Amino acid sequence: MIYLDHHSATRPCTPALERMTPYFQEHWGASFSPHRMGQEMIAGLDAHYQPIYDLVSASEKDRFVFTSSGAEAVNQVFWSVFLERARKQGKTHIIISNIEDAPTMQCAKQLEELGCSIKIAPVDEKGRIDVEKLAALINPRTALISVTMAHGLTGVIQPVEEISRLAKEKGVLLHLDATYALGKFFFSFDSDYLTFSGDRIHAVKGSGGLFAKESAPLVPFILGGNEQNSLRGGSFDIPSFAALSAAAAQASLYLDTMALEVARLRDLFEAEAGAQVLYKDSLRLPNTTSLVFEGVHQEALLYMLNRKGVYASIGGAYCGHLSGVHVGAVSFALSRMTTEEEIRRAATIVNEVVKQLRAISEDL
Repeated sequence: MIYLDHHSATRPCTPALERMTPYFQEHWGASFSPHRMGQEMIAGLDAHYQPIYDLVSASEKDRFVFTSSGAEAVNQVFWSVFLERARKQGKTHIIISNIEDAPTMQCAKQLEELGCSIKIAPVDEKGRIDVEKLAALINPRTALISVTMAHGLTGVIQPVEEISRLAKEKGVLLHLDATYALGKFFFSFDSDYLTFSGDRIHAVKGSGGLFAKESAPLVPFILGGNEQNSLRGGSFDIPSFAALSAAAAQASLYLDTMALEVARLRDLFEAEAGAQVLYKDSLRLPNTTSLVFEGVHQEALLYMLNRKGVYASIGGAYCGHLSGVHVGAVSFALSRMTTEEEIRRAATIVNEVVKQLRAISEDL
């Protein structure tokens, strides 16, 4: 089976999970329970935080909330800003970009229904958020700027350093969604909020995280927390948290591999596929590419590739649809586990399918 879409980045870090499984089968107590079995579950829990902090170069003063997904983390950011800035200070203006994923878009829409004003910053011809146009949207009532660090389908890395400087100059809270950037290149947590989905770094499905600076407002999105997890209610999912920690440690070790070997394989696939590469001259994630095959309908191509075991994406559910970027574009993503053999085999299948679809189009 060939994996060449974002699902390839979600295959769990199996060896690490297998090592942890026996421990959690024997230690089944609830972490909030006062008895010995419950307390044994949280013994040494602090050690599991360090790899996650190290991956984003966070300081010990920064707060971290383990969540069930990146979407939950995004929701907690928006809810915190709404309660602490919009309701208490009258700062009801929020800025996002037009390339955000569904959680950010839907959170913004919900807050708009609750009385907030939402403005959307466009991207330029290089696929990057237009910082000048974003700056023009800021006003004295702006509470939050919420943008992705990298586009999940095109791979274009956004100008977050410029946006961060702008937010600090204007005294506006900044939320960066690092779901696609985490584990792909080195960066330091320097915004007010940072969110991510754990499965993108090979943690288990249903895991994510939220970092918040000490000065940033943060309230629980799910009420009912305890001493170990005051910023999120419910029983603490220690096995999934330990898996996220293990995945973060592995991701840190493979950052150089991402920057060199995975980028090489991406470039090889682009060359072998023989298609137009979108935003080739822009700074992109090392594992992601969007290709345009002239004369081929993107949905037909996606369907045929799926049947042959090459899994690509055109967005439309969690991510925005690629047709909004370029009609006919198809996105491919590699993981650090992708091999050159898989790349060459996938490129061969892509070329065969494209040739077949073009022949069908000529006959119509």
